[in-house]
Formats: sequence, structure tokens, C-alpha cells
Amino acid sequence: MKLIIFDLDGTLVDSMGYWRNLSTDFLKKMGLTLKREDEDYMTTLNLKLSTSFLIDKFNLDMSYDSLYNTFKEQIVDFYSNKVQLKYGAIDILEYFKYKSYKVVIGTSTNKEFAKIPVEKYDFKKYIENIYTVESQTYAKNDPNFFKSICQENNILPEDAILVDDSVIALRNAKKAGLVTVGIYDENSKDTFPYIKAENPYSIKKLTELKNI
Repeated sequence: MKLIIFDLDGTLVDSMGYWRNLSTDFLKKMGLTLKREDEDYMTTLNLKLSTSFLIDKFNLDMSYDSLYNTFKEQIVDFYSNKVQLKYGAIDILEYFKYKSYKVVIGTSTNKEFAKIPVEKYDFKKYIENIYTVESQTYAKNDPNFFKSICQENNILPEDAILVDDSVIALRNAKKAGLVTVGIYDENSKDTFPYIKAENPYSIKKLTELKNI
């Protein structure tokens, strides 16, 4: 049996624009600017790590709890009421389940948030588990995040596939020995040329996975 790991934000659900704007819009109100490379880096972190990163990076005069709770309230509302599926998400999850793959989600998003769209769109029909930065104790900018998921499923890294829109996550999954598939997302389109250059498989739509 093989394992396929789907990223959540920007891969299965159309939420990367929201995540990028969450931090940048907050900082703009304070007259601060987040560099694009820092935005990309933060896509591999969960909210707890992102909150600490912003406070340290900009020496913000506010408590961790205050900033975290400000973000948390907005995120819960977004996932509960606004987030949409990426094209072909249910179709491709069903496809790999039918093909007898172990289908899981590997995400930077805190589980308390990730489970909202998972339950909303009934992903539980198709996936066996949700792995997060919290559960694995590694961020997605660390190969050990992906190695640990493989180990917990008794799967060799070379028998596992990652589907992700983050160039940083893909690089580290490759370091871990996984097969990597980069997927296009409009909100990270500037990094897609790098994704195409670095990954033998790169796709514009989830349904293209059927042809790989």
C-alpha cells in the first residue's frame, strides 16, 4: 500500500490568499510590511509559530495571547463560513481512496482549525488522519515532518507522495525521500516556476493527478 499526503490550504481548499492577507493586512494597519520570503516561510508554520514569529520579527508591543486570539477568531469565521474547495478536491480524494491508497492530510494549520473544513466538506469519508505541525512537533520546513508521517503509517518515504503548493514544503519532503507533486495556486504563482523546475511532477489542477 502507498501513502498520499495532501496539503490542506492552497491544495484541497482555496485559502492561501486568506492566510497571506491575514498577517499582511494586520501589519499594514501598523505601518509595517511583511516581505514575500517571510510570507512563504510562514506558510510552513502553524498559527502558534506564526504569532511568535511576527511578535519577534517586528518587536510588536502586544502579548502573544492577544495576537493569537485576534487571529483565531477571524480564522474560525473564515473556515466556518467562507472557505471554498479547490477544483476537483472531492473527486481526487475519492479516486485515491478507491485506488486503495492511504490518504492523509499534512498541514501547517492547527488541527482545531483544519478539522472545520474537513468536517464541513466530509473529507473524513476519504482520509485516514490529519497530521499537523503540532502533532508531529516539526514544521513543514523540516524533512522530519514528512518522515514522521511515513513512520507512523509504516510506509517507506519512497512509497509516499506529497501534493503541495508550497515550494518550501516540497523541498523538504524531497529531502525526506518522498515523491513530490507541486500544484499551482494563484496566491503563490510567483513560486510555481521554481516548483516546476524542482519537481518532476507539477500540475495546475488536482484532477491531473490521475494522469501521473
